[in-house]
Amino acid sequence: MKYLAGIILIFSTHWISGQVNADSIFNSAIKNAQTGMYNQAIKEAQIVLNTHPDRFDVLVFMANIRAWTGEYEAAMEHIKKAYLLNKTYKELYDSWLNILLWAENYRKLLETCNLAEKNNYPDSYNICLKRTLAYKALNDYKGAINTLENNQAYLDSIPLKKLYNDLLMLNKSNAISVYYSIDFFEGNTIQPQHLSYIDYAFKINRHTLIPRVLYTHRFNLSDYQLEADYYHIFRSGNYLYANYGIGIMHNLFPQHRAGLEYYTTPIKTFELSAGVRMLYYTENKVGITTIQFGKYHKNFWFSIRPMYIIHETKNTWTTILKSRHYSSNPLNYIGLELMAGNSPDDRNTLLPSAEILLLNNYRAKIEKNIALKVLGELKLSAAYSYEEYIPSHYRSKFNFEILFKYKL
Repeated sequence: MKYLAGIILIFSTHWISGQVNADSIFNSAIKNAQTGMYNQAIKEAQIVLNTHPDRFDVLVFMANIRAWTGEYEAAMEHIKKAYLLNKTYKELYDSWLNILLWAENYRKLLETCNLAEKNNYPDSYNICLKRTLAYKALNDYKGAINTLENNQAYLDSIPLKKLYNDLLMLNKSNAISVYYSIDFFEGNTIQPQHLSYIDYAFKINRHTLIPRVLYTHRFNLSDYQLEADYYHIFRSGNYLYANYGIGIMHNLFPQHRAGLEYYTTPIKTFELSAGVRMLYYTENKVGITTIQFGKYHKNFWFSIRPMYIIHETKNTWTTILKSRHYSSNPLNYIGLELMAGNSPDDRNTLLPSAEILLLNNYRAKIEKNIALKVLGELKLSAAYSYEEYIPSHYRSKFNFEILFKYKL
């Protein structure tokens, strides 16, 4: 009997010692992960699993590290093993939902939200948030709104309240915009010049069409233009922009204008686009090629857009730099724009000739966009330009703009 008790004591001591040693190694792995030493953390976690393959907490830990380094498939292999060992482990679903969100696997994320609820996952706020984000990413705005409205208690949360307001805006498929701009010149040697337009945007699935009517009065001349913008959003999230406009009286607007540009996001927080423009005047025509590089950093957005303008007399460059700072509501932002050259996208550079695009212009512009409750927004801007109006002759110009948009 004493002999049997001794054997039991020896095995118990070895088991306890092994358990303590495993915990010690795991604690070291956690510390290494916290300091960014992921490879060492994985090695130590694997040592623990070699002797204790039933440690579902270690499997979840390894899944997190794999996900932090972008190895989402490897992370999911660890998650699957942990799930088979313990289907009710809270931290399993904490990590699982995050990994699917980071991997942009939104349909699987919705399925896992349902699975977490089925297995009594206690963090219903997290499920609500992840389910809403998944619906939003899939452009199912109604599904996202219904999720939040079925969890009214969580709308006191600032992140979810902001998300709810964004979704209400996105779910509105139609919008009307009214714009007005006025230019003043130094010394009041020229009468103020006016430009205005009204447009109506409507969306059908992944297609958005924006017909627009423009009116301008400059140099004692008036003119109208009819144009339309078209956007097509691809399933990848990239989109195509097209524009066509036709002048009515040919006094100020070109007879025809057209544009085409493709926008893509090759890596997260980075945007890239490339396109062409064409302006056709009575006397001649102008071609433009352009690219744009954009970058998000925290609450800031920066972009640079060079344009190469091709004309029968000479070719010129225009460069536009932009930056914006967004508040917690992305409709609230302040922006700064610097330009050297004359942009064919700038509606304020209107003359009955393409020659304006060959003259030098230096401009600084500041703008403020303001969210008005849930469905409206107002943009105010002011700009100063030092422009060449005839070769080698310059003047100062002050521009003020107001744009009101309301979603229907």
